[in-house]
Amino acid sequence: MRIAIFTDTFLPQINGVARTIGRLADTLTRNNIPCVVITPETKFQGQRNYELLVSPGLSLPFYPECLLSIPNYTETFQKLNSFKPDLIHVATEFSMGICGLKYASTTGLPIVSSYHTNFPQYLSYYKVEIIAMLAWKYLRWFHNMCLKSYCPSKSTLKLLKQQGIKNLEIWGRGVDTELYNPAKFDFSFRKRFGQNKKLLLYVGRLAPEKDIDILMKSFQMLNKKHRNSHLVIVGDGPLRQKLEQSAPPNVTFTGYLHGDELSRAYASSDIFVFPSTTETYGNVVLEAMSSGLPVVAAFSGGVRENLVNRINGLACSPRNVMDMVTAMERLITDETLRKELSLQARDHAMTKSWDTIFNKLILSYQEIVCLHNKVTA
Repeated sequence: MRIAIFTDTFLPQINGVARTIGRLADTLTRNNIPCVVITPETKFQGQRNYELLVSPGLSLPFYPECLLSIPNYTETFQKLNSFKPDLIHVATEFSMGICGLKYASTTGLPIVSSYHTNFPQYLSYYKVEIIAMLAWKYLRWFHNMCLKSYCPSKSTLKLLKQQGIKNLEIWGRGVDTELYNPAKFDFSFRKRFGQNKKLLLYVGRLAPEKDIDILMKSFQMLNKKHRNSHLVIVGDGPLRQKLEQSAPPNVTFTGYLHGDELSRAYASSDIFVFPSTTETYGNVVLEAMSSGLPVVAAFSGGVRENLVNRINGLACSPRNVMDMVTAMERLITDETLRKELSLQARDHAMTKSWDTIFNKLILSYQEIVCLHNKVTA
């Protein structure tokens, strides 16, 4: 079996889609399943055993991590014909996804898709919610062109089903429990912010759809009672400059962190805070849990896949400042509860094996290819 993956975002871009597709490509080749990734231009220079086909790309104004590309169809198709894929996987719905649809239609190959990002929900944050219906109409057409559409969580599957998208299957997410590990604790990281401070950590894009305004309002209220806390914000995005200008002194913006540097930030903090209500899964929530952090998060969307209230974190009502303040305050003041949730967060993450997640996907691939081959024989 040979797999061709079309995606508008890829490593080293910092987002869940790029990281998941990169891990998928690594896993396929490690299982002796040749694959090729077709993507806009990338600066990825890491080790890989799979082929990359790249085209020039332009950043989307509201989502710069995702590039729009105008692929050279003739050149791309010639290279793919030489590769001889058995299955096409379109991971995004923009230009590279359209290219994948076109190639599958031209060759008669089976095609599957995956849904990673709730773009229609993002539209209201950018004051263009009027086109949400058109966005869903497009996504419905795109995904229903495929034999299977994979989504990361039960809540996302329910949403897509309500929007008329068919042939849905859950392709969950795992976590690297060796990389994201409480053992990565680094005293020097904590020392930067004050030895006796309670460190609250946020990891993610600094963009309107992440509800970062709720986090900042909540922390400012928390500051009125608990000046011994410090908020560390890991990430970047269009709101960073504005946030830095208005943030109190006990907020630090680090920009994006990678690899061991990121895992040390997780393991050296006390509480993970995450206000986003638009997640299809929420990979960072699972990374935080794997690092032994109790989570304070909006109980919405894909976050519900992992957050169990009072078991591995505290759930808040979506976009509710007082709920988030109360939850943060409780974990700051109740050390026994914080330690209990920390241990149980790590235990939960240990059940989320990437091998299990990908083995299920590969089995689904094989079933689709076998069925296609029987039908076309």
